Amino acid sequence: MQRKVANGLAVAAVLAAQTLSGHANAQVVGLYYQEVTKDGRIYVFNTFERYQTFQESSEMGTAITLIGRGPDGETVVAENETALDLFLFKHNLPAYDRPSPKPAAPPPAFPKTAIGGRVYADATSKENTDEGTGVQSNDSGVGVDVKRFYFTLTHDFNTTWSAQFQTDIGDQGAKRYDVFVKKAYIQLKLANAAIFRLGAADTPWIPFVEGIYGQRYFEQTITDSLGFGTSAEWGLHVLGKAANDKLDYALTIGNGKGYTDPSRSKSVDFEGRVSFEPVSGLTVAVGGYSGTRGQDTDAAPAKHTATRLNALANWVIGPVKVGGEYFTADNWTQVTKVPEDKSDGYSVWLQVHPTPYWTLFGRYDSANPSKDLNPGLKVTSYNLGVQWKPVKPLTLALAYKHAEAKGGTVSTGNGTIGSNVPGAKGTYNEIGLWFGFDF
Repeated sequence: MQRKVANGLAVAAVLAAQTLSGHANAQVVGLYYQEVTKDGRIYVFNTFERYQTFQESSEMGTAITLIGRGPDGETVVAENETALDLFLFKHNLPAYDRPSPKPAAPPPAFPKTAIGGRVYADATSKENTDEGTGVQSNDSGVGVDVKRFYFTLTHDFNTTWSAQFQTDIGDQGAKRYDVFVKKAYIQLKLANAAIFRLGAADTPWIPFVEGIYGQRYFEQTITDSLGFGTSAEWGLHVLGKAANDKLDYALTIGNGKGYTDPSRSKSVDFEGRVSFEPVSGLTVAVGGYSGTRGQDTDAAPAKHTATRLNALANWVIGPVKVGGEYFTADNWTQVTKVPEDKSDGYSVWLQVHPTPYWTLFGRYDSANPSKDLNPGLKVTSYNLGVQWKPVKPLTLALAYKHAEAKGGTVSTGNGTIGSNVPGAKGTYNEIGLWFGFDF
């Protein structure tokens, strides 16, 4: 209240000085005030420069306009709030009711720590059958399984430095529920386009595709499922976004054995990716890998360099998402062996969202894991289902998976599929519920 009275006295003093001076124009202690009536409007100025510009061009520029607020109902156009306040006070008119400014957001409090988790689980019936022998795998049957349980701790020292630690409790077949350190890194963020991580962190390709595909809780991407890459790696990681986040890149200089094995070898491996969104909803990306996968040692020198090329395209238009991934690899499993080999494969997916909570989806994969050494080996798979997301942290799917391998056996994210009986194949069928939960 005291401040309002003081402000009112100050304005009154200014106006009194203007009135007593006998001039229409007055400037007191650097405070300028001027009125101009023109074309039924009253123009009010608080700086001489704006007044002079108006006199020369009749252009007001940015201003506050109040219709019908003049002494005789004229429209008042004021240079700023100060000019408007002086005008209303001078003419004994009601004050200008302006909205209160929003309080400035408090600066982020540092340091700060966040703890979270992610669970992938299922309740299904599955059969993994070697049709050459009629034998089913040991994990065939009905039951509940927790495929992955991630526990993540992130600590921000400030806006530049942070660290993350993530454990991976995974279903590893014979080694049930082994616990791994998946991520353990220190991060330096100089800008959105220049982020550096040292330690075990996401690799450039597989986590990126998982984010685009959006159903990792239900099925791995083809490169990950067939073992032609890993989702995290020990090493130095550089990543960032530019061009209003339309350009995204990542580079890893790593040990080559993935997050489950931090051991060293005689050289490092390189993996990179660049993605671009040329128009809204369309994402295209290319990636590559080159190295010895951590296998080049004095005891077993490398004979080949493992390489991999990847490409992706994904288009979201309205309620429809359609996309695909392709890979080709040379000597991925032949680094320390004399024979050379090639592999390739592709995956395509379609998702339709009739409502924000429901999704109809399907996917088809096909791969040739050993084109030179075993050209008859081929694995194909497909899945169909409906997804429900009742709340943000929870995703559920009622779905069916089918896969088959001919010409031998193939290790996949759903187990080893196929048959070593000549001319026979192996089939995999699974139906049930899959769950993804974030907390």
